[in-house]
Amino acid sequence: MVLEGLLEKPGSMLLRDPRDERISPSSEGVVALVGVPWDWSVTGRPGSREAPSSIRREFYRLSRHAPGVGLDIGCSISDLGDIAVAPGDHGVTHARIRRAAEIVFSKYQLAVFLGGDHSITFSLASGLAGVVDSLGLLVMDAHYDLRSVSEGLTSGSWLWDLYSERGDRIACAAVVGVSDYRNPGYLAERARSLGVRVVTRRAVSGGLERALEAVDDLASCRARAYYLSIDMDHIDQAHAPGVNSPTALGMDPRDSLEIILYASSKLEPRGVDVVEVVPLADQGGATSRLAAELVAHAITVHGVCRSAQD
Repeated sequence: MVLEGLLEKPGSMLLRDPRDERISPSSEGVVALVGVPWDWSVTGRPGSREAPSSIRREFYRLSRHAPGVGLDIGCSISDLGDIAVAPGDHGVTHARIRRAAEIVFSKYQLAVFLGGDHSITFSLASGLAGVVDSLGLLVMDAHYDLRSVSEGLTSGSWLWDLYSERGDRIACAAVVGVSDYRNPGYLAERARSLGVRVVTRRAVSGGLERALEAVDDLASCRARAYYLSIDMDHIDQAHAPGVNSPTALGMDPRDSLEIILYASSKLEPRGVDVVEVVPLADQGGATSRLAAELVAHAITVHGVCRSAQD
């Protein structure tokens, strides 16, 4: 019995349009895509260990064509798979993440990481700081992530930990989207003392000027490399219900998109991550789908991909 012509690869599109070109991985890509399935640092809803596969699925369903920004994704993607986390072992896992990041950043001008909880950004940014001596950070988040806790782990301390360990490498940092009633008061003063520029969600709702000025300030600090971290909990829970810590009255994703487009084009970050998606709490995959689109837009306008289209 001959099955040729009767079977196709698992996951193949049912839409039979041969000219509908979707995003797909390549063995010789110029952009690295890496999953980081770690979520043992959350004190809210667990499950972001499942997010890399969920966001990937939505990412590879996207067309390469982006008429809204007048571009296609012109560069190829090397999907390197997932970092082999050691379940529950924070020390081993974060040493692996940091080492993997150093290797990836040494080879690629743009690396995209799919989390995972936000604690992974500590190790990823530490890996980039091991490759360059001056780092600029843009964080989209409802929280400052500058906590210091008396015991245990929390994904809300990664930025404080990064300053504590690699502060000599951080040239500038900004957090956009910080929401009311989501943070203890001492964190605002801690951000000021570190020189972290904070643009609250309420400030963004009045217009994007202050957020875009924060990006301009980052560009003016002339760091050797920039890192963009997108915590999906900064977006209103109506649009991003499947996160570790849902935010009522969070940011509109259209505002988030404009800031990400501006930052990716102007800063050309070496690293981009998207974190805190919890697929088991998601409604119809809305949060994973939104995360995939934000990542795709960040890649499309980045200098690496614009050069590929010229």
